[in-house]
Amino acid sequence: MPDATHEPREVSGEGRGRLIEFSAELDPSPLPQNNMPLQLTSFVGREREIAELEKLLSGEARLLTLIGPGGCGKTRLALSAASRLAGDFESGVWWVELAPLSDPDLVAQAVARALGVREAPGRSPTEALLEHLENRKVLLVLDNCEHLVEGCAALADAMLRSCPGLRVLATSREALSIVGE
Repeated sequence: MPDATHEPREVSGEGRGRLIEFSAELDPSPLPQNNMPLQLTSFVGREREIAELEKLLSGEARLLTLIGPGGCGKTRLALSAASRLAGDFESGVWWVELAPLSDPDLVAQAVARALGVREAPGRSPTEALLEHLENRKVLLVLDNCEHLVEGCAALADAMLRSCPGLRVLATSREALSIVGE
């Protein structure tokens, strides 16, 4: 059945109209994998900070936390840096907004949901995430960790120990205080 997502090709036919058949072939160039929120305004300045974040996340740093008081621009800085790094991570850049959560035990579920990881009977969300991320090169951005520090720290630690291609960029009013931060 034809649909508007495929390139049309003409098929000859008799009658008053033309029959157009759509190819089922998909575009061979894959779309970037991410769920980064779109920004309605440009981000001006802080080029030095963005360049430093890119350098650290492209190098040895596997966990980087932007710390500062509320409203100082941690989220916008993380969003700008992560957007610029999107092409460096084959399995994508994934944004997890944690502000709506109030229970640290729900952090793994929020991350799994953002990554599209489905829950399975007999497996915790953390186990499903570890299996999903095990052999992938991913940048995970955890935004607004301050009220869930324990849950974010425990999950980040477990994922970083099991998933060598994972990088985590967190924003918080306080450090996660785990090894490698």
